Amino acid sequence: MHSYIQLLSTPTADTAGTAMVLDVGQKRYMFGNIHEGLQRVCIQRGSRLAKTTEIFVTGKTEWKNLGGLFGIILTIADATTLALQSAAENAKPENVGEISKATAAKSDKKIKQDAKRAKVFSDAGLNPEDYVASSKNHGEAQMTQPTLTIHGGRNLTHTIATGRRFIFRKGMPIEVHEHVETEGHTFTDDGRDPDWADDSIQVWKLPIEPLEEQHTAENSSNPPRKRAFDEFAGVDRPSRRNEASAGHPLTAKGVDYNDDELRKHVVSEMFNSQWRLDTLIERPLKDVTMPALTWIRDPTTNKLERYHPPKEGPIPDIVVLVRQPWPGALVEKLPPTKPSVAAMSYIVRHYSQRGKFLPEKAQALNVHKWIFQALQNGATVRSQDGVTVTPDMVLEPTRIGGGFAVVDLPSVNYLHNILNRSEWTMPRIMDGLQAMIWNLGPGVAGDPALRAFIQQHDKLRHIVAAPDISPNYLALDTTAALVIRLNQIDSQRYPIPIHSNIAPLLSPSKGASGQDSLGYIEAVRDYQLQLEPRLQVQEPPTKQPFLDTRRVLELAPKEVLQLAQDARSDIKSRRLTDEPAGHNLPSQDAEIICLGTGSSAPSKYRNVSGTLLRVPGCGTYLFDCGEGTLGQLRRLYTPVALRAVLRDLKMIWISHMHADHHLGTASVIKAWYEANDGPVNQSPDLDPVREEPIDLVKFLQQDRKLFVFGGKHMGRWLEEYSSVEDIGYSRLVSITTKPDKSPYSQDYSYMEWRGAQVGFQTRDESINEALKQATGLANLATCYVDHCVGAQAISVKFPTGFKFSYSGDCRPSSRFVQIGRGSTVLVHEATFDDQMQNDAKAKKHSTMSEAIGVAQAMGAKRLILTHFSQRYQKLPDISALDKIKVRFDDAEISNNEAEAADVLDDPELMGIITSSDQQPAQHQAVTPPRTKTGASVHSTSNATPPSPAGKNYGLKIAVAFDFLRVRVGDIADLEKFMPSLQRLFQISEAEEKAKAYDRPGAVAQRKKEEEKEKRKELRESQLAERREAKEQKRKKKREKREASPLPDNEAGGERSVGQSKTADVDNSRLSDQRRWVGANGEEERMSTREFRGGEKVTLSHAPSPEADQTAP
Repeated sequence: MHSYIQLLSTPTADTAGTAMVLDVGQKRYMFGNIHEGLQRVCIQRGSRLAKTTEIFVTGKTEWKNLGGLFGIILTIADATTLALQSAAENAKPENVGEISKATAAKSDKKIKQDAKRAKVFSDAGLNPEDYVASSKNHGEAQMTQPTLTIHGGRNLTHTIATGRRFIFRKGMPIEVHEHVETEGHTFTDDGRDPDWADDSIQVWKLPIEPLEEQHTAENSSNPPRKRAFDEFAGVDRPSRRNEASAGHPLTAKGVDYNDDELRKHVVSEMFNSQWRLDTLIERPLKDVTMPALTWIRDPTTNKLERYHPPKEGPIPDIVVLVRQPWPGALVEKLPPTKPSVAAMSYIVRHYSQRGKFLPEKAQALNVHKWIFQALQNGATVRSQDGVTVTPDMVLEPTRIGGGFAVVDLPSVNYLHNILNRSEWTMPRIMDGLQAMIWNLGPGVAGDPALRAFIQQHDKLRHIVAAPDISPNYLALDTTAALVIRLNQIDSQRYPIPIHSNIAPLLSPSKGASGQDSLGYIEAVRDYQLQLEPRLQVQEPPTKQPFLDTRRVLELAPKEVLQLAQDARSDIKSRRLTDEPAGHNLPSQDAEIICLGTGSSAPSKYRNVSGTLLRVPGCGTYLFDCGEGTLGQLRRLYTPVALRAVLRDLKMIWISHMHADHHLGTASVIKAWYEANDGPVNQSPDLDPVREEPIDLVKFLQQDRKLFVFGGKHMGRWLEEYSSVEDIGYSRLVSITTKPDKSPYSQDYSYMEWRGAQVGFQTRDESINEALKQATGLANLATCYVDHCVGAQAISVKFPTGFKFSYSGDCRPSSRFVQIGRGSTVLVHEATFDDQMQNDAKAKKHSTMSEAIGVAQAMGAKRLILTHFSQRYQKLPDISALDKIKVRFDDAEISNNEAEAADVLDDPELMGIITSSDQQPAQHQAVTPPRTKTGASVHSTSNATPPSPAGKNYGLKIAVAFDFLRVRVGDIADLEKFMPSLQRLFQISEAEEKAKAYDRPGAVAQRKKEEEKEKRKELRESQLAERREAKEQKRKKKREKREASPLPDNEAGGERSVGQSKTADVDNSRLSDQRRWVGANGEEERMSTREFRGGEKVTLSHAPSPEADQTAP
């Protein structure tokens, strides 16, 4: 057996903790902090997650240690699904036919051999059925559904369940094991039984509490109060009660589940649900929450028909068909929980390994060679002489299995309890333990008690990771190298990420053993420690564990640097001779910082969505906050500067509830709170329902507030998670925006906070003024856009006249054009290039030309393109921006919310999406001016007239990269650097391709690819020849058919009624198939003429009455 531990990350600015994997060959186990950015680290380091079946979360149950869990789960689920699909494909009969034939040919020989083996095993005193494989099952592979198990402390299940509204996968069962210290351990003379084990490892779980929390009520033996499901599913909603009575598993039998069972069920439905969108259930119309799509079945034809309920008057007493709600949406609100202070640690051991088998000794004892395997497996057998032979007679001594411990200590308050655990004195646990990996909080590494413990266990290898020991190196090498190259091109807009390859506290000199004089080793990424078959330290693949920034600078292409110098000279000369391009824009000094410019999932080059806007004199504003946003900020600003930025942060906008747009919110909010108020309170009163009515104006004027704008489920998610960990929820103002749903969107939005109406243009002027003062905004307007449930775009206006619009994810929207009219800066998604127009429509994203069309119709002065598909990991293709016409479809979002409500049966939850029942309005095309990039953009709309044709409004376009920091007045300068950027990426792509061919085995791989390409070309040419031959054959048949007359009734058959107008059919477009029926009405030959365009014209006689009765 071969196993090793590999460190994936250590504490840095963009990797908040320490994570590692244990690889045992066929399986992988993940240990440590599942922090934000871990998914991206795995991509960067090439660490595959497909074989991961267990995750052991260390430390406290808080976002710092769990922020990357959702992304890791989705990655594992998708990788597992692909693996299962591949296995199913390989298991198809046509793919295993040859194997089946070979197996059948050998079956007779194998049956005889098995009979002979059975006699040998029987003579040896063994049961032949245990050792002789059945020929019937020989060679058959069993495909099993993998299960991902996540281990951790209290509240782990609750944390995962909070994501039920935005995380959904089918066919990936997940089990969550929350460990709470109990007195029920089974002890033996040398220790206690493990808390968890499989066929490879044994795990002892160590929940550690700080000294001051030992006697809190958290570990009370009293079970939690049982609550009815309806208490959280919304008893005041008739539809929920009827959903339960329709067979929901939580209440179908009338059983009240307690809190933990409810959470477990939610998690189960998130990842292993049998829910299908096309499943319809019957329900009385009066119990259906409107609006919703409803159907009825025609009693005569038995076909489904859409049913439109009356908008006014009494509700008909009928039964309709509606779609089955997604189970996750049935739970309106999770039961509250309390923060857990316990920090999880683990001890991991391999099983003891039997000694090496000595075949010469077995032969000397006259043991048949077929029995050798049974002896190796520990069976006692009889030799051919009838002598009993035990395994110890033919095996070397048993070798104790290796192991390691992962200890997570957030602060020095946890030291006493972990160092005094009884497990450190148990031989069963400690024998074979080879290493301890310490994940420490600030100030713990230097504690004398810890150092004494390390010296006491000096035979173990101690690896320590801590913020005050581990250097703040660039954990994401590829992104960092790209930004450094961009800095060489435009140092004013692309700062080098803040980093240090030197530890904050210099470690003493290391001795010959590799450990320093304090007895521990500094943890570095890629550090590998082999556990089996023997302890061995494996150095990282490269001698330099950190990115060599100096080398990156030296390898910059001179051609690229020269193009960049030319651009800078051009900008400088124009500023000397002409007025700056942005001199007349309001808030020219406002700064836009792109923290994430990728879509869907993080990649090596781009993080997920996040855009920071800093307006001097007004505040700082964050638009979308994907996973890793705080890490990006820490790379851009020093700790002192970042504190100032966070103190100035006034608003976070979340466009929609997709994971790549909001999973970084919790960490940013907590950082904001700590920057303003110091450490957060661990025991807040988080239930807003029980709070007394407050004076809204007075509340907004008190202290600093952080506003979170978005759909209602963003606020609900924050509320539910805040019972796990106080991230500063008491200082948040979570406002739900509810845009006008008419096609003529206004420049205001209805907003709600804790049931009260708020906004910038309400009837209460005192509320308007208080909100303006607290946010620094003059107005805020949102609109629904066509992307997903509840997706919105936003436009904000400042007292200076500066107007900023942000699209989020969407198709081109006339409503967005309306609310963003006259924007100074538009940040618009451009997920696809123009050649993937169909993909953009299918996935409800925009192309680059469509984004430019929106900017032109909006009259925006500046446009920043962002949110690129990860297929464009460097520079998206902008060479064909003049080939696409942009349409603003006013039917993109239905005023009727039925399409939204039909899935979850909750119109507010689902928001507004496209209605397929509405016909799009007629559009009038107008040709707008060409852009500065030479792109001719066409836009149409009947709700919002586009900019007049022929006028150039000076639109300047910029392509965003991560870490772009640009002043509004300087956006026009970015286009000057496009030639140097394009050349840089051309060279780097060529270098990467050449480097790939330099890897071992690359030559052979290249030959295989070339041979594969040749075979593909050969197949295509053969198919083309066959198609041409078939076409010639069809042509001859058509000519022959047209030359000969059709048969008539006298010839024994009648021409079908459908052929009475044969002259109207273009025979040149028809296939050679015809259908005739005999005079007696029976079919003699049946076929259908088909148009090649897909249309069908059936030429046949009306079927007989008998045929009518059997027809479907």
